[in-house]
Amino acid sequence: MMRNMPFFNCNDTHARKKLNHRRQKARKLLLLKLQILLAISFCSCCGFCDAISSSSTMTMTNNAASSLKPIKRVAIIGSGICGLSLAHALTNNSCRNSATSSTTTVTTRGGDDEKIDVCLYDSREFLDCKSGAGVQLTGGLSALKKINPALYREVYDTGLPLKTIRSRAKPWFTSTSSNKSDGDFSTLLELGLEETIKKAGGDTRKKLITLGKDGKGEEVMATAIMRGALQETLFKNLPKETSDNVKFGKTLVGIKPAKAAATEGKGGIICVFEDGSEDGPFDMVVGSDGINSAVKEYVDTGNITIDGKKRETTIYSGIRIQYAVQDGQPEDEQKDSAELVQYFGDAAYSLAGLYGVGKNKKPTKAAYLIFKDKNYIGTIKKIRKTATRQEPSENSDWNQETESVGSLMYSRMKDCGVPDQQVGPIIQNSDRFFELGVYFHNPFSFNGWSREVRGNGNGGNCYAVLAGDAAHAMPPFLGQGANQAVQDSYCLATTIFQHNDDIRRRLSTDNKCLSVEGELKRELSLRILLKEYERKRWVPTASITFKSIFLGYLETGEDGFLSKFRDSFFKVAGKVGIAQKVFLDAATPKF
Repeated sequence: MMRNMPFFNCNDTHARKKLNHRRQKARKLLLLKLQILLAISFCSCCGFCDAISSSSTMTMTNNAASSLKPIKRVAIIGSGICGLSLAHALTNNSCRNSATSSTTTVTTRGGDDEKIDVCLYDSREFLDCKSGAGVQLTGGLSALKKINPALYREVYDTGLPLKTIRSRAKPWFTSTSSNKSDGDFSTLLELGLEETIKKAGGDTRKKLITLGKDGKGEEVMATAIMRGALQETLFKNLPKETSDNVKFGKTLVGIKPAKAAATEGKGGIICVFEDGSEDGPFDMVVGSDGINSAVKEYVDTGNITIDGKKRETTIYSGIRIQYAVQDGQPEDEQKDSAELVQYFGDAAYSLAGLYGVGKNKKPTKAAYLIFKDKNYIGTIKKIRKTATRQEPSENSDWNQETESVGSLMYSRMKDCGVPDQQVGPIIQNSDRFFELGVYFHNPFSFNGWSREVRGNGNGGNCYAVLAGDAAHAMPPFLGQGANQAVQDSYCLATTIFQHNDDIRRRLSTDNKCLSVEGELKRELSLRILLKEYERKRWVPTASITFKSIFLGYLETGEDGFLSKFRDSFFKVAGKVGIAQKVFLDAATPKF
């Protein structure tokens, strides 16, 4: 026993303490040496930078007045929900004031000095207000109210207040024939939006509840509206000088720096279009041109391909959606609110609801059928010995496919056990059908959402920037695509206003650069602000993208165990509050 016990004496303890003390001193000495080396390296670098700046001081001073300028002209590629919202934000005083209200040293000059000229370009031949299906707006409404309270009121009144979301599934222990004929479904969860949002408190209540019309009562910011009606409302309420600058039939095929000589040394960006025309110079080009964005390709690679090939920036989920849209008829009952009802079937589900299309207009009915592509396992295409199947269409332009979709949608719905008492009549009476493949972007990108455009003597500080689906296309299973696009628009507009205000405060009263050091800081400032815009919007959009991907695969679970697991998951999620939390987290605006 005594041999196995450790034996210490006072001398050993003292020696161990001395050894530990020496080790600590050695660590401190090593850290000190590292700090000294870093300091020497930093000073050497600064000396090198000083030498460069000294040799280029004359050049920078000569170019300071031209490069030290606010963003005055912006080209927006794409006139969808994101592009139109950004145009409103950049041309509205309410948004400008909210962006600079927190700054105590704002330089207010008013008039043309703060004006931003906006030009919109769209590859479509015209704005088709009948295209697209329905969207639900929550956090997007909050952003619209920040952009322009009057515009918010127009959009809210165009839609229908969204009151309830329900999820239902067929009972597990019922005969197959009964399930597919009468659609006897049980409710898994029911979400009353007004009550849920009001009880949430915090930022959710603060940002999603406002005073009602004429300042009476409370109004919850949740509405169901047709995509075409939303775009029409946004377009019709643009300032005239901006709406006159919306140009259709313009497909972007190139972005290049303007020649300094042609712009009196001011530089800028030139946009090149498929019809051979060019426009510019612009201080910034914003890509809100959807999932297959040409601007995103430029941000990623510095080039735009014009061979018509599908860009490799998108990921096909292996899930497809068929849409049936039935316009309101004079004999239809007038509704003052909307609800969305989800029905789970075998390896598929449907969604049905009412959507507003304008004041005093009968609402539109829409039904959707979501199912897995049998040629894919998730994002991976099955290997077949037969002829290769053509890559599924994303159909980002919402081209109608009446015959191909209308003839298959009803039969597929019946085969999947989805009830026809609500969804079936909409499909049978619809005159517009669409089919889309569900694509998304990988949120993790080394290229980011912006790229500086330099060359041709252009001093730089001109950027191509992404917003909306061009930046973060996501599956639609949380209904957040349009909401996040509008929030991007508000956030990017405030970033531009903050940059412009920063420039004015950096200028002396005689409109000359304060110093070369100030000029160097300014050249970094816009890059930093755009990165801050990206950071602020990346977190919520990436989170929604991942959750939407998970929900898409869960909700289209295969027949059998996976469908039963899905039904059980939603039942439990509704009971314990998980569904409410997921909805509120996505719906609460973050800008």
